[in-house]
Amino acid sequence: SNLARRLGTFRQVVVASPELAARLPPNVGPLQSRSLPWVGNAQLRGVGQWLFSKDDETVLAELNPVVSCDKSPAVHACVHAGIGLGIFPDYSVADDIAKGRLVQVFANWTLPAGGIHAVFPPARFRPAKVRAFVDILAAAEKRRSRGSGS
Repeated sequence: SNLARRLGTFRQVVVASPELAARLPPNVGPLQSRSLPWVGNAQLRGVGQWLFSKDDETVLAELNPVVSCDKSPAVHACVHAGIGLGIFPDYSVADDIAKGRLVQVFANWTLPAGGIHAVFPPARFRPAKVRAFVDILAAAEKRRSRGSGS
């Protein structure tokens, strides 16, 4: 079987276009998720259900996507266009949030973290250039996670 080296983790965040975020009720959270417009990512399992946590509270939120896409860039474009809220890895929307192109919503709630792994086929010997490349990836992820607080 394959071997994996964990390089880091990422947070998942809920984002919306600034225009859509401005129309959301104050203090909106996962309890209201069923009535909100969502853009679903059909590549993710359980696209219609997400487990949110805050302090000691856990909520299984039911999402009703108004549109579903099977490619992350298409989901991203739909969220940018204000079609609905979307869930993304923090690293993929950090620049959009920093530049005001997207707004994080449900900010007090967390979703399960994800793992970033390098996966290798089974082998007795791994070339030095592959090991060096994975070491570079691991160092870059360490810098990214320190900078974002993940």
